Amino acid sequence: MLKKLQVSLILLSALSYSAASSVSIGTVNARGDMRVDSYNIRGNATLFNGSVVETGQVDADLHLDKGTEIKLNPESRATMYSDHIVLQQGLTELDSSGAFKVTARGIQVSGASPNSRGIISVVGDAVEVSALSGSFGVTNAQGMMVAKVHPGQPLHFAMMAGGATNAFSAHGMVSFLKGNYYLTTTADATYQLTGSNLAKFVGQSVAATGTVVSPTLLSVSSMSVAGDGAAGGHVGTAGTSSMTTSSIGDSGSIIAGLLVVLGTAGLAALMSETLSRLSQPPASPR
Repeated sequence: MLKKLQVSLILLSALSYSAASSVSIGTVNARGDMRVDSYNIRGNATLFNGSVVETGQVDADLHLDKGTEIKLNPESRATMYSDHIVLQQGLTELDSSGAFKVTARGIQVSGASPNSRGIISVVGDAVEVSALSGSFGVTNAQGMMVAKVHPGQPLHFAMMAGGATNAFSAHGMVSFLKGNYYLTTTADATYQLTGSNLAKFVGQSVAATGTVVSPTLLSVSSMSVAGDGAAGGHVGTAGTSSMTTSSIGDSGSIIAGLLVVLGTAGLAALMSETLSRLSQPPASPR
């Protein structure tokens, strides 16, 4: 009797797991052929957690639970989940008012305001994020807010060589509020600062380097007034790892191992040029 009961419990658990894993999270439809979980599909298909959609030569429209609408461009590939998708290649257009995320190349993108609509695309090892309406928040793999993307201000994100995720370097404005110092970067992200001699930089645009203590706390090792390295000073503890913003100019910043590049037309070329400069030694004087 006990053995039969054990067998029954095992069968019941297996059936429960099977039912849970086969719950639909939405549908996908395309005007032509696509692949879903390695099967050739024409027209419509039901999506489950872990479903892989490959668009081939056609667009695909995905209608997920909780009102999330996603469009995948041709030659795109993404893995679907109830609360996020993982974009491996191509381009997706996201229309969401909730916390639904698009994950790509180590960053997560989600709507930061109601009725946000935007485009996320994978370009080699980098990701481009554009907001068509509303705004989008971008976090890195450690959960640190890297930037907010607004309409007309697309951003490129690329992991730095060596995965130096404990270092940061950024341009921004220093402020002081209720006993704490803050840095609001040119990518519209705000972080609390620790370090010494920060008071003299309040209200100024600066270039700062240091290390990431937590997703919202940065330990500053050096800081200078932007565009005037001689005017700055050493801040914090010596010996902390850092990167330099001078190698990428005013068009971008490096935060927690991510290269963030501002721009409109020609962003891909600018990003490629920037990464090339970072990987090459300085030219010898003639």
